Amino acid sequence: MSKSQHSTTTEIFTSDRPRETAGWRAGRPVEDPEKTKRWGFVSARPSEFLVHVRRGSVRAATSGQGATCFKWPWDSVAVIPTSLQQLRFRADQVTLERVGVEVTGLAVYRIADPLVAYRVLNFSFPERAQQKLEETLSAMFVGAARRLIANLAVDDCLQKRKEALADELLREVAPVVGGNGSPNDDAARGWGIVVDTIEIQEVRVLSEAVFRQMQAPFRSGLDRRARIAHAEAEKEVTARETACAKDIEEARIAQTLAVAEKKTGLALRQAEIAREESLKKAAIARELEAARLADEAALRERKAALLLQEREAEVQRALVLEELRRKEAEARLATHALLLDAAHKEAELAALARDEQLAAQRASAEVVRVQGHAEVELAAKRAEVQAVIAASDVRVALAKNLPALAGAVGQKFGEVKVTTIGGDGQNPFGQVAQAVAAVVDLVKAT
Repeated sequence: MSKSQHSTTTEIFTSDRPRETAGWRAGRPVEDPEKTKRWGFVSARPSEFLVHVRRGSVRAATSGQGATCFKWPWDSVAVIPTSLQQLRFRADQVTLERVGVEVTGLAVYRIADPLVAYRVLNFSFPERAQQKLEETLSAMFVGAARRLIANLAVDDCLQKRKEALADELLREVAPVVGGNGSPNDDAARGWGIVVDTIEIQEVRVLSEAVFRQMQAPFRSGLDRRARIAHAEAEKEVTARETACAKDIEEARIAQTLAVAEKKTGLALRQAEIAREESLKKAAIARELEAARLADEAALRERKAALLLQEREAEVQRALVLEELRRKEAEARLATHALLLDAAHKEAELAALARDEQLAAQRASAEVVRVQGHAEVELAAKRAEVQAVIAASDVRVALAKNLPALAGAVGQKFGEVKVTTIGGDGQNPFGQVAQAVAAVVDLVKAT
C-alpha cells in the first residue's frame, strides 16, 4: 500500500499501482490497453461490469456483467469492477478530554450499481477512477472519524469503538455513497456504491504520559490485588507447611514403630525361611541324586541303543555294498550283452550294405542293357518312320499333281491314238481305262 500525506496528522492509504513516467498521464496509474483502446472488441472479466454507451445511451444488449462488445471510435466503454474492495485509513484527533488519540480503520465496499457509478466516476480509465474513489472515500472516513472522536471521551474511544465509531461511520457514509437512483434519472442520488462494513482496528493514545496515568489506577489495583494474593498465599503456605511438618513427624514415628515391628517379623521370617531352605536343599539334593542315577541309567541305555544302531547301520551298509556289487556285475553283463548285440547289428548292417551295393550294381547293368535295347528299338522305329514319311511325301506329291494330269488327259483325250502291237484281239481303249482306274486307286490309297 502506498501512503499519501494529506496533513501532518492524517494518512490516507491507496492501493499500489504502476505509474506512468512520461506524457500527459505522468504520475497516474497505468491502464490496461485492452480496456482503453479506441476501437475493437472490449471484454470485461466475470468480476467486472461493462457499460457500452453509443450516442449518449447505454446499449443494454452489449452491457452487462462480464460482457463483451465491439467499440467503434465514436462509442464510449467503461469497465467497472464489482468485486469487494478494501480501504484502510488512519486519523488522529483530540478527544472531548483534550487527549490525542490515533484511530486505524478498515472499510470493505463494492460497486453494487455500475450503471450509476459510471456516471459519477470516469471509468473510461478504470485504474484512475478506482484511485480517485479510494482517495475520496478515505477522506470521507477520516473526516467523519475525526468529528466523532472530538465528541467522545477516551474511554469511549477505547472501549466502544464498534458502537461509537464504526457503526456511526457506516451510518454517516453509507447513505451518501449508496443512493437509490436509476440510470435514466437525471436527479439520481448516490454513487451506486455499498459499504458492507467498517471496522476500527486500533485506537492508540498518542501521549505516553497520559497513557501511563490512565493505566495507573488499573496498575495500582493490580498491584494491590497481587500483594493481597501474595500474602494470602504466604499464609496458606505457612499453614500448609506446619500441617505438613506435623504429618511428617507423625508419619516418621509411625514408620519407626512399623520398622521395629517389621524387623521382628523379618527375623522370625528369616529363621523360618532358613529352616525351609535347609529342608528344600535336602529335598533338592535327594532329587538331584535320583535325577543323576536316572540320567546315568538313561545314558547307558542310550549308549547301548546307539551301539546297536551302529551295528545295524554297519550291517545295512554291508548289505547295501553287496547289493551295489551285484547290480554293478549285472550292469557289466548287460553292457557286454549290449556290446555283443551292437556287434551283431553292425555285421548285419554291413551285410545289408553289401547286398544293397550288389543290387545297385545289378540295377545299373540292367539299366544299361535296357537303355541299349531301347536305343536299338528307337533306331528301328525311326527308320520305319522315315520310310513312311518318304512314301507319304511321294503320295502327297502325286496327289498334288493328279488334278493337272487329269486336266491334261481330259483336254487331249479326243486326240489319243492307240497303237496296239500284237495282242489277242482286245479293245485298246479297255487298257486305257484300266490304267486310269489304277491311277485313281493309287490316289485314293494316298
